[in-house]
Amino acid sequence: MNINELIEQRTILKKELDLANAHIANLKQTKEELDYQLLIKLDEQGLSRTANDKASVSINQDTVANVTDWDAFYSHVMQTEDFSLLQKRVSSVAYKELLKLGEEIPGVQPREIRRINFRSL
Repeated sequence: MNINELIEQRTILKKELDLANAHIANLKQTKEELDYQLLIKLDEQGLSRTANDKASVSINQDTVANVTDWDAFYSHVMQTEDFSLLQKRVSSVAYKELLKLGEEIPGVQPREIRRINFRSL
């Protein structure tokens, strides 16, 4: 295929993916609504699990962090040196800005990623 044919095929594929992703988004929304309704019904009946001949459902409860004061949180991390509270990922935006300023960050080196940027017209 020549470049024009590749672009045309990419355009067709993008449209198909957009339709599929929209469908997936709708399915996820419906799933969330059904899960919410199940939570309400289970709570109303005082159940934490139930089943029928097709599936079983149970309530799973987990505790997650909801930071209300980032300054206090970061101060705690620095004082205790408990860096396990942080996820290990560098902010690409901040890193690129520091690179533009000529700064080097110890233990980090840039890695180039090449992708095709595609926009339908």
